[in-house]
Amino acid sequence: MNVLILGAGEVGFHIAQRLASEGNNVSVIDNNAARLQRVADTMDVKTVLGHATHPSVLAQAGADNAELLIAATTNDETNMLACQVAHSLFKVTTKMARIRETDYVNHPKLFGRDELPIDLIISPETEAAKSIVKRFQISAAVDAQEFADGKVQLLGMRIPPKGQLAGVALSELHEVLGDLRTYVVAHEHNRCWCVPQPETVLLSGDSIYLAVAGHDVDRLLECISPPDEHAKSPSKRNVLIVGGGHVGYIVACQLEKLGVSIKLIEHNELRAEWLAEHLDSTVVIHGDALDRQLLEEEVIDNMDDFLALTNDDETNILGSLIAKKYKIPHIVTLVNRAIYSDLTREMGLEITVSPRLTTASAILRHVRKGRIFGLSSLGDGTLEVLEAEALKTSAILDTPLSALKLPENTVIGAIIRGDKVIIPDGDSMVEANDHVLLISQGKALRDVEKLFEVSLEFF
Repeated sequence: MNVLILGAGEVGFHIAQRLASEGNNVSVIDNNAARLQRVADTMDVKTVLGHATHPSVLAQAGADNAELLIAATTNDETNMLACQVAHSLFKVTTKMARIRETDYVNHPKLFGRDELPIDLIISPETEAAKSIVKRFQISAAVDAQEFADGKVQLLGMRIPPKGQLAGVALSELHEVLGDLRTYVVAHEHNRCWCVPQPETVLLSGDSIYLAVAGHDVDRLLECISPPDEHAKSPSKRNVLIVGGGHVGYIVACQLEKLGVSIKLIEHNELRAEWLAEHLDSTVVIHGDALDRQLLEEEVIDNMDDFLALTNDDETNILGSLIAKKYKIPHIVTLVNRAIYSDLTREMGLEITVSPRLTTASAILRHVRKGRIFGLSSLGDGTLEVLEAEALKTSAILDTPLSALKLPENTVIGAIIRGDKVIIPDGDSMVEANDHVLLISQGKALRDVEKLFEVSLEFF
């Protein structure tokens, strides 16, 4: 497939890398030579230096033959105009745009075949806010992803010292969990993520992802979380949000609906006044989130959650470290730059949200069509999880999983049959029309396709 990506920033780079690794013909446009050089040095794609809205630049990048255009520059107007030019002059079939300004996002009538011809709008702030709220709702997990309309969840967990799972081999997991069905689908040790084997032993400091039925999440967390980590109900939790930009505002609105007690610190006076007018029950404070006196005046040590959501990574990291010093149980750090991802964990900040990854995952989820209902990344992005429907002709049907020849480093974490969730074992079989949750390394996706005998085609 011929794909045209506009913008070689964090989001564009990640999407280009993913699509190029799957064998697609990818071209990347950016007006920054250094960013383009990074792309050219990292992956086998075509790069074009210039303005993404200029017809001559689009033509040079191959817009005449492009089937998909992803406008991922940091400028909303550039993304919208580029989609219009690609539609009017080059008849590009499918156009996706990254739109940040909520005033645009909140007016969907702007977009359509007869208006601005954009087939899918992705808001980085909205995607990041969804991820943050999900982490708030399941505070014992460092990540939480839903599939099959919430019937199945993948929970990312860190193995704490002396935790219930420390020193346990996966083949012995039932001795800890009893009859509770769950499947460890991904394991990280010494910063290396992989699909684990039954003999894999979980060690303190490792990270894992577990597949579990949505209705069993609370029970699972009770089994494996230390007693002092059991979360309060949302209405009894005190939350301090740092940063009232787009992400902070959306998160505050969502948490207000849950009845949460919220204080929000915003450095910009005009923005603080705006927030105070537009939020219902949130206490908005104008001030510096790194001011120790201010934090102590707002009783930081009485907080249950600290959400660092400014647009500045350094402020978020420093604020989260201060919150850690005050022993706040649940800390979420918004990190935009990829370089900080590993550093935050070294600092003990385990729960981070990356708008880059959430935006890229949202775009890639919609790139595919047909029988693919979900596509996301796990851990550091080297593992993929997809939810696919098994057709009557699929090679995956009616064979016990123990006898099924899955691609290397691939597992089936759950089978969804109507309203029933099956956490599989070796005797489980996939039936026609089942939804199947597969976890695999990105390089194996092509082989995974063959199990369904339908290509995971693009638009």
